[in-house]
Amino acid sequence: MYRCKIIRILESGFFDETSKSIEICERMLKEHGYHFAGYFDVQPVMSDLKECIYAASRSNDMVIILGGTGLYKEDIGPEAVLSLVDKRATGIETAMMRHAIVADSSLCLYRVAAGTIRESLILCIPGYHESVSNYLDPVIDVLKPLFDGWKERAEASGEENA
Repeated sequence: MYRCKIIRILESGFFDETSKSIEICERMLKEHGYHFAGYFDVQPVMSDLKECIYAASRSNDMVIILGGTGLYKEDIGPEAVLSLVDKRATGIETAMMRHAIVADSSLCLYRVAAGTIRESLILCIPGYHESVSNYLDPVIDVLKPLFDGWKERAEASGEENA
């Protein structure tokens, strides 16, 4: 089973919205064979967000950051992710954005980010509950072979997967 943690960026006026998004993510994750490891709320403060992302990456196959993806000054989700990742996953970003924009062209006003921290995949997507599935649908199953490969390599080398 694949382990996933959600980090919600607390944005003024969007608490109920992102609460629904967490529920949708949890349902989707469970339906696709992921273990939902819970969620953590963080203020839109770069140092706090980065610390939370890094900590979650140590014990999860995937970390999903909800929110902070707009074009306002306080929208720092993608910047936090991209400042931490070892490798940027542009193909995953493209797949998520393409699928979302085809479903709703107004989603072009939001940004996504994806990349790896060691053997954990970090995804940053908008927290709008009506669009969460548009971002996750094209990648949620495609990622499993990546996680399996990481686990197989760790087992072959005698390492523990963090």
